[in-house]
Amino acid sequence: MSADGGNGREGYGEQLRSTLSSFHVWFRFIEFDEPVKTVEQASKKVQAEKIAKSIVMIDSQGQPLLAVVSAMVMVSHKKLKELLSVRDVRLANAQEVLQYSGYPVGGVPPYNKISRVLLDQQLLGFETVIVGGGDINKLVEIRTKDIVTALHPIIADISKTQASNLTKGK
Repeated sequence: MSADGGNGREGYGEQLRSTLSSFHVWFRFIEFDEPVKTVEQASKKVQAEKIAKSIVMIDSQGQPLLAVVSAMVMVSHKKLKELLSVRDVRLANAQEVLQYSGYPVGGVPPYNKISRVLLDQQLLGFETVIVGGGDINKLVEIRTKDIVTALHPIIADISKTQASNLTKGK
């Protein structure tokens, strides 16, 4: 049993730290006293506009993909389907998220076990972004260019363009 009661949560942040170190990229962990489940909670310590969410999805052929978009917008299923030439895409359930990415829901970073990564082009406007830190009470700041260099994502417009989502949190 692990020191955190057996659920292994503490190990995910360390797993991410090791992964990021192996890529020789700059990173900075941001820790919270409690789980960070919303952009509002995260914005108490970080700039909300710089938060990017890593969304594990499954295509109609049963293959996982990772969509990385600003936390201020929603991912566009329609744009993903067109871009990937698949019939459908859906959100992965909690078990699938852990199985495919190696991280639990709420802690998924772009650096994980999923090799098919799509990065929303609007994130390229930020030198750094703040992403899941492995554990639900951690975020990590990383350089956007390092995501591009290390993960070779498909860079495209994959977000829904809704003015109401773009102005939240400002």
